[in-house]
Amino acid sequence: MERSWRPDNARVSRALSAAVAIAAVLAALVIVANTALTGIQLGELKLGPILGPAADPNFVPAGAPLGQIGSDPDDPSDPWSAAAPPGGVIVQTAAPNATGSIRIPIPKNIPTGPRRVAIQAGHWKSDEAPDELRRLIPETGAEWEGVTEVEINLDIAQRLSVILNSKGIAVDVLPVTIPVGYVADAFVALHADSDGVGENSGFKMAHGARRGPYEDALLNDIKDSYGAATGLEYDPTHITNQMRGYYPFSWSRFQHAVAAHTPAVILEMGYVSNDDDRALMLDRADLVAGSIADGIMKFLSDTPRSAIFGQDLVVPAFPSRPSRPSPTP
Repeated sequence: MERSWRPDNARVSRALSAAVAIAAVLAALVIVANTALTGIQLGELKLGPILGPAADPNFVPAGAPLGQIGSDPDDPSDPWSAAAPPGGVIVQTAAPNATGSIRIPIPKNIPTGPRRVAIQAGHWKSDEAPDELRRLIPETGAEWEGVTEVEINLDIAQRLSVILNSKGIAVDVLPVTIPVGYVADAFVALHADSDGVGENSGFKMAHGARRGPYEDALLNDIKDSYGAATGLEYDPTHITNQMRGYYPFSWSRFQHAVAAHTPAVILEMGYVSNDDDRALMLDRADLVAGSIADGIMKFLSDTPRSAIFGQDLVVPAFPSRPSRPSPTP
């Protein structure tokens, strides 16, 4: 009698169906995981990623408003809003009657290899400023007796670059235009001031607010080495809000700014309007550059890259823009 194969065929069919179903589930899981990590492109529509900071309901993408932080310098009656930097931020929910906070994720483009430092030559190539910094175009710096601030800044920046390179440090000498969301182990902007009458002397420094925790260390290391080597007095009396709010520090207002994790300071090396200060910056430029390099090297020695970029930053939130009263009928 011929044996029937139908029961075995049925079992094989069920096994194949189960295998196909399992394979389909696994494929779906792979697609979901890949979408979560990298996103998926459907024609012109980009979906994802759905994991990481962007998955947080309080995530604010680059350029989106974060609230009022002050007034336009040219029009105090016109408040301007803070904006999220490249990479976005997460606005933490505040408790009632409490100040909220903003979490700034670790940059994705942390430098690798040699330590990297940016030296900005103040006012250099101001005519090439991007549209968001267009107000800087006419700001060409101080000038006194035929000597311009920008030539001093650039000369010392280039000398400083050579010194740091010789110590194994990668250096970017930057003009007015800062790369969008610039990331490095340190950023130092070089300037020279003028009081218009030739009386003030000395150097001064500042850093911004709502940034990483290492800027005081960078400032103090350069301040100590610069003062000791040059003999100039520190001039805290004339540190201005413009210095503290220097645009490369203002990640919340400009995209062409230094990332919040990157320690950043501004150094006014002396007064171009003062004969002695000007002579120091012109005739002893190697001494000036060397003293700045010493401060930077001490900072880098004491502050490893793993500390600078070791965790997200949490900074105070910006005050919300007040609602305007409805017009009276």
